[in-house]
Amino acid sequence: MDGPLDGVKVVEITMFQQGPVCGTKLGDLGADVIKVEPLTGDPGRGFMRIIGTMVGLKGRNYYFEQHNRNKRSIALDLKQPKSMELFLKLIDNADIFMTNMSIEAPKKMGIGPDVLMKRNPRLIYAQASGWGRKGPDANELSFDYTGIGRAGLMMSSGERGTPPSQVLPGLGDELGGMVCAWAICCALFAREKTGKGQLVDTSLMGSLICMESLVLSAPAMLGQEFPREIRTEAGNPIYNHYKAKDDKWFILAHLQPDRYWPNVCRALGMPELENDPRFNSIEARGENAKELIAILDKIFATKTRDEWFEIFEREGLIHSPVQTLTEVIDDPQALANNYVSWFDHPVFGRTKMVGFPWDFSQTPASIRREAPELGQHTEEILLEMGYSWDDITQLKHEGVIP
Repeated sequence: MDGPLDGVKVVEITMFQQGPVCGTKLGDLGADVIKVEPLTGDPGRGFMRIIGTMVGLKGRNYYFEQHNRNKRSIALDLKQPKSMELFLKLIDNADIFMTNMSIEAPKKMGIGPDVLMKRNPRLIYAQASGWGRKGPDANELSFDYTGIGRAGLMMSSGERGTPPSQVLPGLGDELGGMVCAWAICCALFAREKTGKGQLVDTSLMGSLICMESLVLSAPAMLGQEFPREIRTEAGNPIYNHYKAKDDKWFILAHLQPDRYWPNVCRALGMPELENDPRFNSIEARGENAKELIAILDKIFATKTRDEWFEIFEREGLIHSPVQTLTEVIDDPQALANNYVSWFDHPVFGRTKMVGFPWDFSQTPASIRREAPELGQHTEEILLEMGYSWDDITQLKHEGVIP
């Protein structure tokens, strides 16, 4: 079955992660995504070498593979007039143009919103920038790291009193790409009603601020900083994480703590704690949190995580493992829902890839093709545009295409 965006044509000029992620999500949903690359390629093709880690499999780059699957690549030197002519012909028949270049860069190239939307009034022109189109820093460059720092994520992580928390790379870019894809889908729906395209603006900063709306609402509405927790002093000790005998961590998550407190005491094998005046109410447990957490730490260290989970299941407690990244990829729940999907890659065989956060009963998302090699589909795309093999030969002779 085809995905919900089957028949939608996307042209993208993107690099590294935020933009490519957006295109991949649209491709996962069935869109035909054409990645226009310079003759040197998206710098993301060499990204893992840039940071000096985990180069890839059989000459492929897992970073690029994940963020560019379900796309076709055409290589064009847009500084050449004939290459620009080819690009503009692609735009004439596109539904979406998507980029994560800086706000001013497309304008300087002659492919800003006014130019492309005049050629194609039904075009959705989407730009996922760092800081948005307005304000004093709209034209400043950005990367994932700058976004998560400025948007407050590094100070929303880690324990109170510690330096800004080191956040693993890519979270901001991934979210920014998904938010842009979401906005594009909304613009496509609006076009169905109005017949008109529009400019869609999303940003790394805006996406992260939206994600942090819970913790940012405190300074916004109350003028107070949302406090960073300290695990050993958590105000609700049964909404906290603990380490078992086998050094595996787990979470207890009870936002109705008085309701579940008797169950917790039974699970601990310490029924006497239920009516202990230090712990017999949410207020008492909060006032004596440090003492109670010390007791829980000591008890939880006596059994393995699996042993505790058997007890928690019996007592009806809300709990979850704290998993390593490898455990997440092997999680049967993630696999069952295609949050992690299998794909038969033509180069390195059957492999797992991060899959889809949504499920459609009639128009499912899918991984249909691997990330393209640079310019892999140039001839195929030109033939679809009406060029002949003689035309293609001439374009190669002129250096318009590689």
